[in-house]
Amino acid sequence: MKKIFTIGALVAVGAMASHAQGLITISQTSAVIKTNTTANVTGNVSGTSAYTFEALYSSNLSLNSTNNQVLNPANLSLWTDTGVSGVNGTGLNAGKLTSAASAAATGWTVPGAVYDNQRSVIIVGFSSTYGTWANVVAAINGSGLTPGGFFGATSIGLSFAGGGAGSLPAQNLWAGITPTSLVLQQVVPTPEPTTLALGALGSAAMLLIRRRK
Repeated sequence: MKKIFTIGALVAVGAMASHAQGLITISQTSAVIKTNTTANVTGNVSGTSAYTFEALYSSNLSLNSTNNQVLNPANLSLWTDTGVSGVNGTGLNAGKLTSAASAAATGWTVPGAVYDNQRSVIIVGFSSTYGTWANVVAAINGSGLTPGGFFGATSIGLSFAGGGAGSLPAQNLWAGITPTSLVLQQVVPTPEPTTLALGALGSAAMLLIRRRK
């Protein structure tokens, strides 16, 4: 009986260790999240859960927003989804991000007695009509996001996760992101290759006509 209990205890401890994740939050209490339409009309994000926000991280600490390592089809694989998400506030909370104050970040190991396991971090935002972050990734890697909605990402920052042996408080990713703002741009249609080709032919034809004149 003692042997069975010991084995069971070890299995339980192993399961807890394998599922232990650092704690983070992306809640934002300042009105810094905006949308910008194709007509350059800006405003704070609003509407009941109209926008979704997702926290991503990378173990590559050299990523930055100035060397073209932001989100696009070529480097989406650099980022891991923490599973920590939120939605926009409404009314007086428009422009703010509502999320759990302390949430486990998938794949981000817990720290020891002090903060360690620093990661590159970025927060993405998009129209909730696009569905989950996995759906957004699939769309970006495919034919692109449906025009009319909104998508954007913060600059890249650095952060730790909380929790662990020292019961460290959850870290707010915004603390490591500068500037602490996010603008979601309206998605515009991507011209089809045939459209681009026809446009080029049209321009060439116009040049020939002008030369003949």
